[in-house]
Amino acid sequence: MSSKGRLLVVDDNEMNRDTMSRQLERAGYEVATAEEGIKALEMIDAQSFDLVLLDVMMPGLTGIELLKIVRADHPANELPIIMATARDKSENMVEALSLGANDYVTKPLDFPVVLARIEAHLKMKHAAAAAAKAAVPVQTSAVIEPGAVLAGKYRLESKIGSGAFGAVFKATHLQLANSIAIKVLQSNMVPTQEALARFQREGVSACRIQHPNAVSILDFGVTDKGVAYLAMELLQGHSLAEEIQKRAPFSPRRCAEILAPLCDVLSEAHAANIIHRDIKPANVFLHHGRAGEVVKVLDFGIAKLLDDGGTELTVEGSLVGTPAYMAPERLSSQPYDGRSDVYSVGILLYEMLCGQPPFKSKDLMAVAMMQMTQEPRPARELNSSIPPAVEALVMETLSKDPGRRPTPAALAERFTSAANDAASSAADDTLNFKTPPTVSPSRVAVPAAAHPSSPAPVARPAAPRPIAPSRPSAATAKPAAEPQEEGSLFGRLRRKLFGG
Repeated sequence: MSSKGRLLVVDDNEMNRDTMSRQLERAGYEVATAEEGIKALEMIDAQSFDLVLLDVMMPGLTGIELLKIVRADHPANELPIIMATARDKSENMVEALSLGANDYVTKPLDFPVVLARIEAHLKMKHAAAAAAKAAVPVQTSAVIEPGAVLAGKYRLESKIGSGAFGAVFKATHLQLANSIAIKVLQSNMVPTQEALARFQREGVSACRIQHPNAVSILDFGVTDKGVAYLAMELLQGHSLAEEIQKRAPFSPRRCAEILAPLCDVLSEAHAANIIHRDIKPANVFLHHGRAGEVVKVLDFGIAKLLDDGGTELTVEGSLVGTPAYMAPERLSSQPYDGRSDVYSVGILLYEMLCGQPPFKSKDLMAVAMMQMTQEPRPARELNSSIPPAVEALVMETLSKDPGRRPTPAALAERFTSAANDAASSAADDTLNFKTPPTVSPSRVAVPAAAHPSSPAPVARPAAPRPIAPSRPSAATAKPAAEPQEEGSLFGRLRRKLFGG
């Protein structure tokens, strides 16, 4: 019988080492063992292994130290390493994962779990290798810079911005002589067939969202030189990220003004079985139109079309989105649906109200771990002026359990009502002031001309204008859950954030 793979088990405990190696051999693997780090390092340098199961606490060279050395020459997608240890604190896991471990299991080891994780990592390794081999570069000789003309009809005028995937230019439609925005593949990256397919998906997804608060897609195409582009409406203004940086924390009423249209767009998208998957301040734009501010939702390019036959355009193990705004079920490779977008909106709301997101770290891995394992700090601890009802709703939206989160339509309606109630209560507080005590004229000399013949009327402040709740949407029904993605929790997460 052919071997399913060659594994190295590193553990200073002989019983642990022998028990694990026998079980793995019965499962069809070829197994080598090492009782300490130096020997394991020599074996890795001299031999070829498909995966390493590595103990952490060992005399001499520890598992963490060995991990650092191995990762200098063997990336995680080439040699998966699963840490096995009795140290089960989250900071220990974060340290190992941040140094390049693919996964983390705790002792006493549950062999069926260990075996499942080994098989998952080997599957991801083989899939990544196959995808890299199959990636076909697209020949692009066109110069993507201001002055270039795409498809014979769009002249690029100036670059507006760029991201990890696309660059956006202000452009002129030569036939219509009007200004638009053009998004093209980054000129400094080598586009592949996969990248073009993802870019096309953005056009298809965005065109399916016909909503006044979603950016309008006017055209999509690929030039004869292989340059993919999207023609979009040209927006004037700035992103919510810039607004937060300048003006946060926001009042609940200001949050409601942004939240209502955002949730309305998501309701319509979810009704069409489209999940945005990257709701964050940078993807919410505050457009300054003739009628005033209009909230625009950007970048449906990584939206998951639930009715597209399940086609995945990413290498297995990769992750699209931003960990600081990502729902825990997505980070842990669980089934997810539109309620994952609601969690992202909850992070966004928290940041608008508090001036910072609930989970912060320079380490993406640490942020992802906090999203999955920690409860957010109560918002009122950062901003005591937040009304309790508003805080309670935000914390409900950030529930780890998707079933406890409100739908987008319900969130907008309930938040708007809470914001209006808080504003009305604040107005009432300004009216119910106590009349200052009257000072006796006999004790203070006041010129006769200064005595009013009758008390002046007190100006009653106008009651705040209620914010109209978002319009009802047929999207309150939950979209069908996405099929279960394979992969273990920590290793898949590491692969997603850094290896995909």
